[in-house]
Amino acid sequence: MILKTNVERVIEAAPGLHSTGPLSGRALKAVARHCRKMELRHTAETGCGASTLLFSHLSEEHTVFASAEDNDSLVNVKGSSLLRPGVVTFIEGPSQATLPKHGFEHPLDCVLPDGPHGYPFPDLEYYFFYPHLSAGALLIVDDIHIPTVHNLFQFLAADAMFDLVDTVGSTAIFHRTDSPLFDPYGDGWWLQRFNHRVLLRYSWRQKLKQLLPQEIKSGLRRMRRRLRNGRRARVSIGSPPRGQRVGSRGAVSVVAKLPEGGQIWVFVRRKDMPGWWPQGGGPLAIENGGASTFAMERTATRASPSKYASSRSETRSTGLG
Repeated sequence: MILKTNVERVIEAAPGLHSTGPLSGRALKAVARHCRKMELRHTAETGCGASTLLFSHLSEEHTVFASAEDNDSLVNVKGSSLLRPGVVTFIEGPSQATLPKHGFEHPLDCVLPDGPHGYPFPDLEYYFFYPHLSAGALLIVDDIHIPTVHNLFQFLAADAMFDLVDTVGSTAIFHRTDSPLFDPYGDGWWLQRFNHRVLLRYSWRQKLKQLLPQEIKSGLRRMRRRLRNGRRARVSIGSPPRGQRVGSRGAVSVVAKLPEGGQIWVFVRRKDMPGWWPQGGGPLAIENGGASTFAMERTATRASPSKYASSRSETRSTGLG
């Protein structure tokens, strides 16, 4: 069992091992406290530093995936007098390349994925470690204040395979439950607790559609088509202007911007008569910049010629898609 003096010595040596920020002294003490409750035969980590020295006293066999090109911690740890000889195996190179190729011969009792933190590397390290965790194993996640690592932390906190047993500063310690292993070669995303609540800000329309009766859905579709077509149609009546005196015959000038395949109908109304006179003969096909004439079919009661000639007009044009 590791002596308290060794833990304190590792904490004192930690700042000089590497410049990227080691586990805090409180975190190292918490790791030692939880590991003392177990028998650690086989452990592993990515990156190296004070945790490597600590595991050399906690574990019977510890494997480290680290690259000397990233920082000087690998050289410093190898040269430290606190490194217990014959315990640690160093696999050098970027963990993105070495970890996927490594074949673990034994289940792992404790894992610390603490290699590169850029996305998607924390998730990749978890993927290559988690199938090898034994029941009751510890999974330690450091730097959970970094968003890419925090995403992994949130997933683990919700997942049935893990229980969060401790958080110390920016370090979290999880316990592997006896929940069945999630198939690393399958899918089943819907089985994971983290995915039980989908993000409604992206799916609320689909959820609403599922709840609405078919009659309401059809009505909403019709309304949407009308609104869409109404927004696209632009109609301007040039003549006769509102309030101008008109005779029994006259020209109506309309400038319309319609959607492709759109149609235009013209309705004329005399203020001294009820109702509207709709355009006769159905919709007209008018090419861009062209013109066409049509007759008006009066639906209201015919007025006397003198009254008709002196009446004022009101013209309405409707763009229909």
